[in-house]
Amino acid sequence: MKTLVIYYSRTGATRGVAEELAHRLDAVLTEITSPRFRLNPFGYLRAGFDSVRGKLPPIVVPELDFALYDLVLVGAPIWTSYPALPVRSFFAEAGTLGRETALFFTCEGHSPVQAAVDEVRRLWPHTIKDAISINMKEESEVARANALLDFTVRLGVEPPAGTD
Repeated sequence: MKTLVIYYSRTGATRGVAEELAHRLDAVLTEITSPRFRLNPFGYLRAGFDSVRGKLPPIVVPELDFALYDLVLVGAPIWTSYPALPVRSFFAEAGTLGRETALFFTCEGHSPVQAAVDEVRRLWPHTIKDAISINMKEESEVARANALLDFTVRLGVEPPAGTD
């Protein structure tokens, strides 16, 4: 199964989960970027303020042919109960993403995953196969690894030999 992992990460937490998924699934890994939300206190404040207002920023996404992929995993941190704005921009602009699409989110425990999934569905009215939220504050590395393994099993993806 040809798989793509595409993600946005302001601080690196979602990047780590994306890299782990890409490694486990032998997937292509690519990043969505947005210069609006730099890694500094002002960028943090702007991210929160814009998220509450729902102001979608310009983004940079590598040129990809999504039709080449059987499965596309899209990842984002959850900001104020919703996917990070650059991923909302991505879905607002996206057409079809491969044959199947799944979502993974990172959070620090106070954001329910369902609100984030509902927001993606509002912006992008296509089928979402599954979604997971990884609590970066409360879950141990072992718990995160087990959650990701369970997620890949639910997706029906067999990890390549030699990955764990």
